[in-house]
Amino acid sequence: MMRFDRRTAMALFGVLCAQAATLHAQGTLREQTQTLAGGAPQRIIAVNPFLPLAGSFQGEFEQRLRDNLSVAVSASHIDLEGDGDRYTNADVKLRLYPSENALRGFGISAGLGVGRQSGVEYYACPAIYPGGDCTNRDRSATGPTFSVEMQYQWLLGKSRKTAVSVGGGAKRYFIDDAPNGNQVYEQFMPTLRLTIGYAFR
Repeated sequence: MMRFDRRTAMALFGVLCAQAATLHAQGTLREQTQTLAGGAPQRIIAVNPFLPLAGSFQGEFEQRLRDNLSVAVSASHIDLEGDGDRYTNADVKLRLYPSENALRGFGISAGLGVGRQSGVEYYACPAIYPGGDCTNRDRSATGPTFSVEMQYQWLLGKSRKTAVSVGGGAKRYFIDDAPNGNQVYEQFMPTLRLTIGYAFR
């Protein structure tokens, strides 16, 4: 009958550690082999499933370029019903994944695009000037944009085909103000990202 002393316990612990390390290495090698063989997802198409309920839209297509880099094309339309402002955007983003596992984990992106701001310009007609033009007018302007964004993306399921992403950042609109000097268009806007999508080869 074998005695279960300290030496036996240490030997058993060493065997278990070696076995765990071997399994981890095999899993890592299997994942790398799948990636090289095209088994891992190479692109993602995703949308925000909640914004359509409010008359808005947010979607993105992302393509893996290399282990730590991807390119994405995104479009969004945000309708703020409270003040009537609307923001329509189209962007191309270059996204860096520091963990060198593109499409998964933490990512930082910088993007260039085109943005359009629309809304209603309100005029209050003073009582002492009843003959003035006091009609509210629609106003809109289009210009280039620059954006910076941070996000975290999960690929869920055994086949890693379900992509869930959350993040946020800021967007700069290069749109001139109104001729009278009043600031009508927003120059900086915060951005939020919550998308659910499909990952595929």
